[in-house]
Amino acid sequence: MRRRVLVTTLVVTLLGLVIFALVTANVSYRTLIDNTRGIVTAQIRALDAQDTGAADKAAADALSVKLGGLRVTFMDADGAVTGDSFGVAAGESRADREEVAAAMESGTGSSTRRSDSTGTDMLYVCRRMEDGSLVRLGIATESQWDAVVDTLPTLAGFIALDIVVCLVFSYFATNYALKPVEELARQSRGTAPLSTKYRELYPITEILNKKNEEIRNQLNVIDEEQQRVTRAQESKNEFISNISHEMNTPLTSIKGFAELLEHGDLDEETKKKAYRIIKSQADRLSGLISSIINFNELDNDELPCYDCDVALAARETAESLRADIEQRGLTLTVDADEPLIVPSRPERLAEIFGNLIRNATKYNKENGSISVVVKAGRAPYAEVSDTGVGISEENLKRVFARFFTVDKSHSGKHGGFGLGLSVVKKLCDRAGWKLTVRSTLGEGTTFRIEF
Repeated sequence: MRRRVLVTTLVVTLLGLVIFALVTANVSYRTLIDNTRGIVTAQIRALDAQDTGAADKAAADALSVKLGGLRVTFMDADGAVTGDSFGVAAGESRADREEVAAAMESGTGSSTRRSDSTGTDMLYVCRRMEDGSLVRLGIATESQWDAVVDTLPTLAGFIALDIVVCLVFSYFATNYALKPVEELARQSRGTAPLSTKYRELYPITEILNKKNEEIRNQLNVIDEEQQRVTRAQESKNEFISNISHEMNTPLTSIKGFAELLEHGDLDEETKKKAYRIIKSQADRLSGLISSIINFNELDNDELPCYDCDVALAARETAESLRADIEQRGLTLTVDADEPLIVPSRPERLAEIFGNLIRNATKYNKENGSISVVVKAGRAPYAEVSDTGVGISEENLKRVFARFFTVDKSHSGKHGGFGLGLSVVKKLCDRAGWKLTVRSTLGEGTTFRIEF
């Protein structure tokens, strides 16, 4: 086991040292090139017509001395040499050089390569002057391989140190080989993830931790499923309780008046009243059943959507309800002249505006008003506002719940079942629209849909 620990440790650390040395050498080389390029670029940008002079070999030699021995090459606008401090004959073309071609095209260019004329690695920076001529500065640089070679002495020292450290480490590691195994056995009795500092035991800890994680995930899935079942059961019980409550009132009325009619001894006027109440409550019961069916069918609605005008749906729905609104002494205003196109269906938009407007009518005050607004633009929205009784802060959180009504007396008076706003909420959620409500008790309520 000692040999295995030693070999493994040596291979890993030596590989790491080699990779680190290569990366460091490459980074150092790139940094050196970038810094040198920046210095040479600054020098060439500082040149002007006075520095280039006649742009011949004498001018190139003089400028080279001034710049500390940099290679200086003057070229005409076509890339032909007019003077070079390293002795390149005038007239030779350098237009095919990377840095020269780039300067001819964009004004400046640079490249790092082995020079054909000097046989050394050079960094070149070329600039196009205002008169169209070209100036190129070059400086000798190390090759990337030279940078790697420079790191070899230091790397050898680290390798020697690494061998010594690995020998010492392998000796102590084998003496304590069983200690981490025993520690893992103790950790496995708990619930915390297993951990070890020994590489040989990593696969074991990973497998055990993975198995433990899978067990925990399965337990979480089971727990979440149980919670979903519990919530579904609670929702079902609440739904049945609400339906039973809503059905109880009309059924009680129907049963009571039916029993009165069965016993007889009623005058004609009382009989007619009993018939009217039975019919009214039967209609209410039928309406409740229809509302429940419609609410549940929303989840199964798979018909495709197409472009619909929200403003048109708002105007048409409001006009269809205007007679009833004005009959109640309320004022209706509609501001929906600008088309607002969204993917939906006309009957769904009509259902949304119908429920909101009827809700505003039902909970309004005497001589109150209802406002319907549809606005397009970058942040399109629709609002239905009223000047009614308003909604208290605690009821705002429940206003979209099924069978919830702010004032139970309104439910009986106007035939509502507390499903209208739930339908609006469900339709908006399915379409991806944001439905919000703001209200001040005693002043009114505004429902806003952001498309």
